[in-house]
Amino acid sequence: MGATGRVRIYEVAAHAGVSPTTVSAAMTGKRPVAEETRQRIEQAIEELGYRANASARALAYGSSGTIALLIPSLENSLSQIELEFVASVAEAARAREYDVLVSFSGDDELVLSRLMDERRADGIVLLEVFLDDVRVERLRSLGFPFVAIGRTAKPSGIDWVDIDFDGLQLSLVSGLTELGHKRITLISGPSDLLKRRYAPQHRTHRAFNAACTKLGVKGDILECERNAEAGLHRTAELLARDKSLTGLVVVNELALPGVYRAVAEAGLRMPEDLSVIGQCDSRWSTFLTPRLTAAQFPSVEMGRAAVELLVDRLSGKELAPRGRLILPTIVTGESTGPARAVPPRGRRAPSAPGSGGAGNPRRRQTRQGGGPSLWAAL
Repeated sequence: MGATGRVRIYEVAAHAGVSPTTVSAAMTGKRPVAEETRQRIEQAIEELGYRANASARALAYGSSGTIALLIPSLENSLSQIELEFVASVAEAARAREYDVLVSFSGDDELVLSRLMDERRADGIVLLEVFLDDVRVERLRSLGFPFVAIGRTAKPSGIDWVDIDFDGLQLSLVSGLTELGHKRITLISGPSDLLKRRYAPQHRTHRAFNAACTKLGVKGDILECERNAEAGLHRTAELLARDKSLTGLVVVNELALPGVYRAVAEAGLRMPEDLSVIGQCDSRWSTFLTPRLTAAQFPSVEMGRAAVELLVDRLSGKELAPRGRLILPTIVTGESTGPARAVPPRGRRAPSAPGSGGAGNPRRRQTRQGGGPSLWAAL
């Protein structure tokens, strides 16, 4: 046994009376191994505890014991939500005795070829899906096991897990309209992602417009790059030109700090002058002052559901394609309140976000919006 306490491949080889290369060949299937020799190696693996679960699968079924998570290159960095997806998939896979290989690349064709041709993974979880996604079409055409976190324009025939965007936007907008807000702007992601038909952005825009129409309020959409500086400048421009605006729905998580700063620099108080609801990782509710009213993205639940669907598919069972919509819970913070009657301008600037000054009173919002099953007070 090695110094770390882990059994090494040469120890398995010695126990089985073969060479390390023969053990490797038996595990990977890269060259034929006599059945008697294979049985001795399998017995040695079991007796020594050498990666018993993954190795047993590899010997019996030609399995790698690995699930791949493919993340396309949207930006230079991952958001907190995306990082939570990675962690949740890894945790769920580990519980089912699988390792996870994470690939963050813009060359989808090359990555898929390596994973499938070199047998690096038994199945694939796709993150950040587009309405027209070449990864989905290639995997579906080849019959390779995969699950999408997100949906294409035509998701029939595949396994997927996604947000209920229609239900979510209706809840967010109705939460503001019940507080008297009639002029609401959605701060979304960058325009280039919309042009590339990024599915979450398309579905969010459509759902927001539908919710505003249904509830009879004026709704606009502001596209914004995924960073705090862009959030600051785009929100400042918005507040300068739209004096009647009283509510913001921010689905661009990385822009949120800039949005908060722009509100403070405009001399507006939150929520007395402007209410803000976010769709983001739950941690933002703690980091921002006043505490953000937010739809907490169910990254853990979605990652777990995706792995369960994939493992079921890998089990060899005859299963019809399955899809699952998940509706996030909205936790009421201190950033939302009744709409103001007259647009204020020239007010003394409040304390900067995070200072806890008088301009950001810490009061608890308890009003329900969009349905009691979605809105919950902290």
